[in-house]
Amino acid sequence: MDKLICKSCNTQFVGEYCNQCGEKVINQEDRKLTHFLSDFVNAITFMDNKFWRTIKLVIKAPGQFSENFADGRRKAFMRPVSLFFLANLLYFLIPTFNTFTTNLDIQRVAFWHSDLAVEMVDKEVAKRGIEYADYRKVYDQKTAELSKLFLIIMAVILALFFWPVHIGSKRTLFADHLTLGLELMTFILLFCIMFMALFLQSFSLIGLNILSDDTLTTGSLVLLLYFFIQAERKFYGIRKIRRIINAILGVVIVVIALSIYRALLFFITFWVV
Repeated sequence: MDKLICKSCNTQFVGEYCNQCGEKVINQEDRKLTHFLSDFVNAITFMDNKFWRTIKLVIKAPGQFSENFADGRRKAFMRPVSLFFLANLLYFLIPTFNTFTTNLDIQRVAFWHSDLAVEMVDKEVAKRGIEYADYRKVYDQKTAELSKLFLIIMAVILALFFWPVHIGSKRTLFADHLTLGLELMTFILLFCIMFMALFLQSFSLIGLNILSDDTLTTGSLVLLLYFFIQAERKFYGIRKIRRIINAILGVVIVVIALSIYRALLFFITFWVV
């Protein structure tokens, strides 16, 4: 059998696993969606050194974490699904903005589906013979519960858009785009929302009240551009001019995906309330 070189510790070995660090050789089957979903089912998160090492990489070099995972350098870092669920947990344990929970009042006024939402909710309230405030209370509680489970759909929507945009790049498997989608969602949950909110709240301590949806949105757009410019180079191997275009497209994709996510969250919540 041919000797292989471990991508994590550079040790020569024979077989499927490095005899020095235990890193597994990643083949085509390991990168298919079925294997990815298997990891999803069995995902377990631990707050250990892997977490801090992974978070540091996501901040300093967006896209490199996904690059490492797709290329088989996995031993030193958390798995994408585990990282996403930890970010998801922290986001809902430390509430800041309702970007992903989206209560009923916002659903009725802010989005492309809002007119339909108003019509559906008003008919349902009249049908049940209850006050809108009573319905809203039940709806908001249920949508908060569903969003904790439903947020993984946002990563899938992002991957579905990333795939056609990057035709011709070195990433051909849907699972690769889904890996980046999970990394991006971690970045959004921890930094574009939580970190920005805490950063803006710190200004209130010195008498500057600049905490608002507008300032959060502006700061998040800047962070998203930073993420995509880095990820286009590190994960997709895109050259400079197209990298900038794709980074702008990436921000647009996030906005579109968030709109689709909110619509799906409304309809699903409405059907189960």
